[in-house]
Amino acid sequence: MRAGEVFAPGRSGGPGTVRMLRPWVLEEQTGELRMWYSEHDGVTGRIMAAVQRPDEKWEPLGVAVDAGLAGGSDQYGVESPCVVLTPGGYLMAYGGFDGDATRLHMATSADGRAWIPQGTVMQRGAEDALAASHPCLVTTEAGWWLFFTGYDGTGDSRQAKILAAVSASGASWDRVGTILEPMAGELAISHPCVLVLARTFYMFYASDDGERVSIAMATSADGLTWDRHGTILEAAGGGPEAHGVHTPCAVRCRDGSLRLWYAGLPAGDTRLGYRICAARFSGPWSVGA
Repeated sequence: MRAGEVFAPGRSGGPGTVRMLRPWVLEEQTGELRMWYSEHDGVTGRIMAAVQRPDEKWEPLGVAVDAGLAGGSDQYGVESPCVVLTPGGYLMAYGGFDGDATRLHMATSADGRAWIPQGTVMQRGAEDALAASHPCLVTTEAGWWLFFTGYDGTGDSRQAKILAAVSASGASWDRVGTILEPMAGELAISHPCVLVLARTFYMFYASDDGERVSIAMATSADGLTWDRHGTILEAAGGGPEAHGVHTPCAVRCRDGSLRLWYAGLPAGDTRLGYRICAARFSGPWSVGA
């Protein structure tokens, strides 16, 4: 069930917002929802924050991570936050642009508000020679996974694949390589969001056919080999997501439901003025059983 628009450019509390992408949501023990998301003013990308307290509307909190948090490696813009809660506090993975290439970065925080840069993550390879971004951190009993998007510069720099790396502790990472790549009819797949439910990996990702973006899902028993289940959300109606849906974040809430936040593109938009939308899904995988 689609819940409609959450934030729109010009109404988010940010100055001169052109587009809003890649929401990332955590549910706290109190039931409070916290969101970090990408916002772009046409020149610079920033990571913003918002909060939704029980039975209240979303409240924008302003800039969480500004360009240049880590210095030269992200001085021209930051994007695509993924935030997880660890025993030591909050850990954020994000993309940072140095004026030449986008690389994965990490930052830490005691409260999810003030962030301390931890620098870049991993050397890039041929699969992400142009850019590495849109990270998703996942913890399992065996260790950490880092799923992300790699751009190799082909397809007018639009072609993208989903890559992965693993770590025993989250401190250093070993590249796994490509785990999912475009099929016939797809130009790019990107922005992975992965949940582990009942020992199964569920990946929600953006599927771009060159004309329109939709949200698809795949599953895996081991994080390496994936079975695709096709499109689960696509452009609809004449409202805020009439021309496309993008950058999914799926959250298994404490009530057992599966909720989805994503970017929607309205019909007739010529500036890619994405805004944040939400939906709630039902089905056997929404309860993790």
